[in-house]
Amino acid sequence: MRRRTLAERFRLRLVGVLILVDVAFVLLVTLWPTTVDRPIDPALLRFLAALHRHGVPAFVNYDLVESSANVLFFVPVGFLANLLLPYRRMWFAALLGALLSCCVETAQLLFLPGRVASLQDVLHNTIGAVLGCAAAVLFRRVIRHRDTLVIRDALEGRTGADALPVTVPAAPERGAPLG
Repeated sequence: MRRRTLAERFRLRLVGVLILVDVAFVLLVTLWPTTVDRPIDPALLRFLAALHRHGVPAFVNYDLVESSANVLFFVPVGFLANLLLPYRRMWFAALLGALLSCCVETAQLLFLPGRVASLQDVLHNTIGAVLGCAAAVLFRRVIRHRDTLVIRDALEGRTGADALPVTVPAAPERGAPLG
């Protein structure tokens, strides 16, 4: 087993802290005794009505906003969990997002009478975790490609001591005065 570099250890610690903060936030919002959007419900409904009066289709309604929020809420969970896992197991993060969602909805069902547990929420949260995983896969591939190019440039002598590309000055034309 190879030893991790200082940068890898820092990245893992940083992502670990970020995912703990994100999961704590998810648990706080989802296990609050009442829905967190209750104070803004009237304003949101007025905003949606105004949008409809200005030609926005009727399918853009409260249910769509709530479903979209459930998807977006779990994107960071999938993204950060993916970055925390080894490359070979990166899609396991989507399963972790689904498991977290199942636990939250079960807790709402069993312990929070003011909340409504829903399989649809589990589906939307899982979609969010999958989207987060997909974004992290793309992110990891871009970073891996960039690292490959940097290493190739270094091996071919096209970088300086500061790892920046070296520009070779153009040779002066024949007969041109030097200096």
